[in-house]
Amino acid sequence: MNAIVAEVRQRGRVSFARFMELALYHPEAGYYTRPRSGPGPAGRCGDFLTAPTASPVFARTIGSLVQQLAAELGEPVTFVELGGGEGLFLAVFLAQLGERRAAAVRRVIVTETGAWARERTVGRCQDVEAVTSLAEARWPDGPVVLFASELYDALPVHRVTVQDGALAEFFVEADEHGRLQWRLDEPSAPEIMAYLGECGISLGEGQVAEVRPAARALHAGNLRWCGHGGVALVLDYGHPGRRLYDPRARRGGSLVGYRGHALVEDVLVDPGEVDITAHVNFDDLERGATDAGWERGVLRPLGSFLTIHGALSLLPSRVTSGEPLSPTEWGALGEVKRLLLPTGMGTDLKVLAQGRGRAWQAYQRLATPPPADA
Repeated sequence: MNAIVAEVRQRGRVSFARFMELALYHPEAGYYTRPRSGPGPAGRCGDFLTAPTASPVFARTIGSLVQQLAAELGEPVTFVELGGGEGLFLAVFLAQLGERRAAAVRRVIVTETGAWARERTVGRCQDVEAVTSLAEARWPDGPVVLFASELYDALPVHRVTVQDGALAEFFVEADEHGRLQWRLDEPSAPEIMAYLGECGISLGEGQVAEVRPAARALHAGNLRWCGHGGVALVLDYGHPGRRLYDPRARRGGSLVGYRGHALVEDVLVDPGEVDITAHVNFDDLERGATDAGWERGVLRPLGSFLTIHGALSLLPSRVTSGEPLSPTEWGALGEVKRLLLPTGMGTDLKVLAQGRGRAWQAYQRLATPPPADA
């Protein structure tokens, strides 16, 4: 029997938040943590197209931005990637820095839960500190750039609904044959009600929603680790709370799974084999920034963020000059369009930029478009 199903049966039932934690992070059977073999992307990159793997232009743009930020500050930064997976993004990012790496970054740190993924990162990228969490890393000297791509949408969520005017929570239980199924009951933890109240969320009758009471404190802790100054760039699927929990637009919530680049609607099937995700409430991250003494930040669609920070300048000159393109170049252009155009990833994915101190001031100068007559 699957180790995750066995634990659910042993406990009788678990909250969906606990089930999602097991399905993604169980040390032996979790989607992100179980040992994997063979070449090529595994984990989320193997089952779901992420922005860093959609086109190298994404990582190159972040690399270029970090170079410009270090130049503005007059000193290198500590670059941290949260949830770096196998180091696919980091490899392209470091290649973009090239010989200018020492001038741009003094340290490169990547956090990743899976030991197999940390090993691949170290093998793929030179002079990188790969740790399970920031708590294991030495505190930084100087400014920090904290980067997280599609990390917070993989944090466990409680799944709730309103039934006969009362809040109810979805639990997961296993029958005698090991089949997992849903069960509704009273909320398992007082922080769920507290979260809804603090966020001003009012769910309609029959509406289903996912909540992450722990996200705010987790994000605040990540920012506090950065010390007195830095910039945080958080890329994820999500919306501000008023839109994410709109009872007319999102009556069924945003919880889905992915396997083999195909949508999985029943996230209880084959636990540990399916990537499970739910949209982020960006209000949580903004409140977390306030708690840490950082600016709440600016939220932009991915396409706008990349355009502001010079992604178009990284395209081959043949693309911008109008010369005939080879099939390979056409393919690369299509990948970039997926990130930049106001459809799909270009608008569905958003980047929240937050900061504090000199580094934030420098970033704001870089993120301000020049006047039209400049």
